[in-house]
Amino acid sequence: MNYAYILEQSRKAKATRSLYEYLKTHTKQPFLPGTVVADFPIADGIQVQNQDKHRVINLRLHDEHLSPYMRSDMSLFHLLMMDEKADIRMYRAENGWMLVFEGIQVAPKPFGQSGYDMR
Repeated sequence: MNYAYILEQSRKAKATRSLYEYLKTHTKQPFLPGTVVADFPIADGIQVQNQDKHRVINLRLHDEHLSPYMRSDMSLFHLLMMDEKADIRMYRAENGWMLVFEGIQVAPKPFGQSGYDMR
């Protein structure tokens, strides 16, 4: 399980807030129960449906990977390799929004005839 905590002071806060409000109005499922992720209490979770996962990816969280207004346990590689295969949940946190990802690629996939680049 990986997370990205976007604080309200972040450049991505407005886009993240509007995405959360969109998901809240377009999801018929009840909120997920509150929990604590990496010592951050989170509540009012929403499971992101397959048709809306591209909206999370389009937030371009990798732009904020060195920002002090985004906390994450993911490296730049993880943020860049994020795709629709991951299970995504979005929560409201105390000072921002928390995105929780499951199924993100841990390491580069081997490629080439021998499983690595021959260059």
